[in-house]
Amino acid sequence: MSYYIDIIDQELEESLFVIEVASKAGITLSWNGGDYKDDLAVVGSALEFDIAHTENVDAKFIKFFTGNEIRFKAELRNQSDDSLIWSGFLIPDTYSEPWTNEVVFVRITASCGLGRLKGKYLPESYYRDEKSVVDIICACLKMTSLDLNVFFNPAIENSVQKDWNRIYIDTITFYSDEKKLKKLDAYTVLEKLMKDMLCVCFQADNRWNVEGINKRHIRSVKAKLYNSLGVLLGDIEDQKLLKRITPLHTPPTVSMIPPYNMITVSHERKPQTFPETIAKESNEGWSVVSGVIGEVYATDWNGNNGYYCKSVYPDYYNSVSKEYVNPAIGGVSEIQPFDATKFVNLKNRLYLYKDQRITISFTFKIIKWSKDMSGILPGAYFNPLLYQITLNDSVLYSNIQVGLVPGLESGAGKENEDLSFDPDELTAELNFDIIVPFEGLLDVKIWRPSGEIIGSNIMGFEIRKMQITPINFQEVVSYEDIINEEFTIDKEIELTYADDDTAFSNSFRLAKLKEATETFNIIEVPVLYRFIQNGNNYSVIHLIGANLIKDNINTVSHAGELLKNLEVTYNYGGGEQMVVKTDFVTTGSFYVKVYKTDDYEQSRVSWLQWTDSVYKIETSRYGQVVVNVMRRMFNVASEKIDLVALNAVKFNDLILFAYVFDKQFVCVNCSWNLDENKSTLILARAIYRDSGDGGSNPENIPPIVNAGPDIILEDNQTTLEIAATAYDVDGYIASQKWTKLLGGFGDIIVSPNELITRFQNLTEDQYQYQIQVVDNDGATAVDVVNIVRRKDYVVDLDLISIIGAGGGVFLYAVYKFVIDPNIASDYSLTLEGAMNIFAYNAGLETSFARFRIRKNGVIVFSGEWSQGYAISMFPFLISYISTDEILFEIDQDRQFPDFNWGSSWIDLTKITFTNGAGNIIGLPIHAQPVPGPFIP
Repeated sequence: MSYYIDIIDQELEESLFVIEVASKAGITLSWNGGDYKDDLAVVGSALEFDIAHTENVDAKFIKFFTGNEIRFKAELRNQSDDSLIWSGFLIPDTYSEPWTNEVVFVRITASCGLGRLKGKYLPESYYRDEKSVVDIICACLKMTSLDLNVFFNPAIENSVQKDWNRIYIDTITFYSDEKKLKKLDAYTVLEKLMKDMLCVCFQADNRWNVEGINKRHIRSVKAKLYNSLGVLLGDIEDQKLLKRITPLHTPPTVSMIPPYNMITVSHERKPQTFPETIAKESNEGWSVVSGVIGEVYATDWNGNNGYYCKSVYPDYYNSVSKEYVNPAIGGVSEIQPFDATKFVNLKNRLYLYKDQRITISFTFKIIKWSKDMSGILPGAYFNPLLYQITLNDSVLYSNIQVGLVPGLESGAGKENEDLSFDPDELTAELNFDIIVPFEGLLDVKIWRPSGEIIGSNIMGFEIRKMQITPINFQEVVSYEDIINEEFTIDKEIELTYADDDTAFSNSFRLAKLKEATETFNIIEVPVLYRFIQNGNNYSVIHLIGANLIKDNINTVSHAGELLKNLEVTYNYGGGEQMVVKTDFVTTGSFYVKVYKTDDYEQSRVSWLQWTDSVYKIETSRYGQVVVNVMRRMFNVASEKIDLVALNAVKFNDLILFAYVFDKQFVCVNCSWNLDENKSTLILARAIYRDSGDGGSNPENIPPIVNAGPDIILEDNQTTLEIAATAYDVDGYIASQKWTKLLGGFGDIIVSPNELITRFQNLTEDQYQYQIQVVDNDGATAVDVVNIVRRKDYVVDLDLISIIGAGGGVFLYAVYKFVIDPNIASDYSLTLEGAMNIFAYNAGLETSFARFRIRKNGVIVFSGEWSQGYAISMFPFLISYISTDEILFEIDQDRQFPDFNWGSSWIDLTKITFTNGAGNIIGLPIHAQPVPGPFIP
C-alpha cells in the first residue's frame, strides 16, 4: 500500500507540494504512549519525514521555518483512494539542514497538536460556567486547530443518564489556586478528565479518539461520534480491526505483568457550606467618602415582593430592616405592618441527602435606632424577627406561632426555635442539630420585621453568623479492593472528579445548578445626573445601584433596551461619584433584572449510581466503579511484549499474537515506519473480566446480573414481581435461575428460569432470593435481593414506677419505652422528642426538677431546671435496637399541684426506621405522671 504526504500552507490556502522523495526509512508515524495500559491518558502522535532535493541551493525549505504553529498542515493520505489517515502541523521554530553540495535530506516533524495544548487556555466561559463533559473535551481538542470529529467510547457511564453530553462540570474548578487567578491550561484539563474517566485520547483514522481503557480491550464497538463543536453526528456500531502480526528479525521480548494486590481509589470531598458572603458582604473596591451612602444589596439573598436584604457600612453585615413610609410635610412616618409576602430567602438553596446529620447555627444582632436610648417596649426582644428553615418547602424549624400568621406554617413550638435577644449584647442565637428526614433543598426565609421603631429602639437586624456544618463529614472517600494477595504491587488512584450529590466537591453533575430561572426581580437604579468627559458618557448613581449593575452587568436595561458595553467605576476620579459608562446619554433610571438560581428539585439518587460501560447494569458509586474496572484489567497475570512486526499497526488496532496460544493485545506504544512497512510495538494483553480464565473459551468475559434493589412488603402483601437485568459483553445469556436463600416454606417462584418473575404466598417477614445467570461459554454470575415486610408497630411509654403521685412534695416516676411486636434484630430506630421540665417555688434552694434517660442501665442524657414556675424543654434523639431497654425518669422536689400545670412530662413525637421498615402507631405520646387541667 502506498502513501503520500501533503503540506498545505494555511495562510495562502494552497498546497505547497506533495512529498514524493524521501530517504529510505525516512517516514515514521508514531504514538507516544507508555509501557502500561493503565498509565495512558493523553497520547500525542507525530509524523517524522525528510525531504530530498538535488539542487545546490542553500535553505531550500527555509519557508517551513515559521513561528506560526498552525501555518503548515501535514496530511498523510492513502495513495489508492486519497483517504486521510493522519493530520497535524509542522512544528514551528525549528529548521536545520546539512551544508553540502550533495543531495540533502531535510528532517521535518509534524505533531497532532495534543502536546501544544500545554500553555493554551480555553475561552473564558470554560472557567466560569457549567459545561457538559463532551463540550469540554471537544473545546480542548479544538484548540489543536484540527477540526476533526471526536469518537467517544467511555469507560464509565451513569446508570441512568448514559449521555455524557448531559453530564456537567462546574468549570470554576479549572483553577489551580483558591483565589481563582491561575487557570489550568487545556492540556491539564484534558489530562485530568482522561485520568478520572479512565479514558485515553489520541488521533487515529482521521478523528480524535476518546476511548475507555477497558473499552480498548473489547473488539465490539458501540460509541458516539461528535463534530469538533460537540454536536452529535450519530452512533457507531462496529468491530475493531483484529490484526495478526508477524515478528521481524529480533525475537520479541515477553514480560509478565503481575496482578495488583490492593487497589485504592480516593476522592476528596467538600462539605456543604453557605456562601462566604451569606452574613457579611465583601468590599469590592469602593470607598465610603463624603456624599457616598454605604449600602449595597446582599449577594446571596433573594428578595420577594420588592423587599431585599442589604449590607450597610462600615461592617457590611447583611441585614433586614423595618420599612416606613415618609409622609407629606408635617405628617408622621408610618411603619409598614407585617406582610407575609415580603421576605428574603436563599438565592441558592442547599441540597441535603436523606439521613445526613448537620448542624445549623445563626447569630442575629439588633440594629438600634438610637445608640443612647435604653428603654424599650415590654417583650420587644422576644421573637421580633420571624423566620423559617425549610426542606423542600416543608418547615423544619420556625418561631412562627400556630395561628399567628394565616397561611404561614408554624414551627413545632420548641423553645430552641425562639429568638430571644440578650438585652445587653443585643444578640440572639439559633442552633439546630438535624437528621435530614428526606433528600431535598434547604432554604432559609426571614420576613421583614414590623412594629414601631421608636418605642422598641429596633430598626432591624444584622445577620452576624450563619453556618451549616455536616456532622462526621468524611473529607476523603476511599474505595478498596484486594485483588490478589499473592502479589505485592498496590495501585492508588486519586480522583479529581467523581460523584457528589451535593455538588460541593469537584464532581460530575447530572444537571446544571447555576442556571438562572425565568423569573426575576426588577430593581430600579435612578440616575442622579450625567456628564460627558473625554467623549465618554457617564451616569452618576448611588453605590447600591453601581454594585448591583456590576454584579448583573448583562441584564441591565434603559428605556426598554438591553444595554451592552457597560463599565462601572467606583469613586470616579478619586471622589464620591459612582458611575456607569454607557454608549449614549442616559436620563431617568436603569432597570436591573436579578435572576434567582433555577433550583434542581428532582431526586439526586442517580447522581451516585454509575456503571462500568462494559458491564452496563451496575449501580455503584463512581469510585467503586473505578475499582471494578481496574480489578477486571489486573486480577490475573498478563503478558507485555516488545517487538518489531511486519505491516502497519495503528494505536487503536487490536492485535492477535500467538504466545502459548492465540491471545489478543492492545497497543500501549506504537511506531509505524511507512517505507519499510514495519511497526515497533509495545503490546499489553487484552484481559478484561471479573475472574480468571474459565469456561470453554479462556478469553470469554463473564456475564453480570443485577437482581434490583431490596424490596419492602406491605403488612398484608403476599405477592410481588421482580425484574432482574443481565448482560454479557461478548456473547449472550444462555440461562438464568432464581433460588431461595432465606425464608420459610410455602412461597412460590412462578417462573424460576426467567429474569422477570412473580413471587407468591409470601407470608414470612423476611426472604432472600438469588438469581444466577450463565452465558453461552458457561461462565456464571449471581446477585441477591432481600425482601422484608413493613409491619405495624404499636409504641407506648409504660409507667412502671411512681412515688408521690398524689401531688405532694416529692415526685419520682419511671417510664419504659415499649414496642409491640419488637423489631427484628437487624432493624434500628431513632426516637425523637423532648423532656419538658417544670420547676416550682422560685428562690427555694432545695427546689429542683430533673430528668434522666437510661439505656441498658446507663444514663445517656440528663438535665435539671430550678428557675421556679418555668418550663425548660430538653430535646432528645436516641437510637434503639431490639435488645435495648430505654427508661425515662422524672425526679422533682417541692409541690406540683394539679390545679397548676401538673408535673414535668415527656413528649415522644417521632420514631424513624434507620434500618428496616415499618409503620409506627401510637404517636405522639404525652406522658405526665401528675397531669394539670391543660397541657401548656
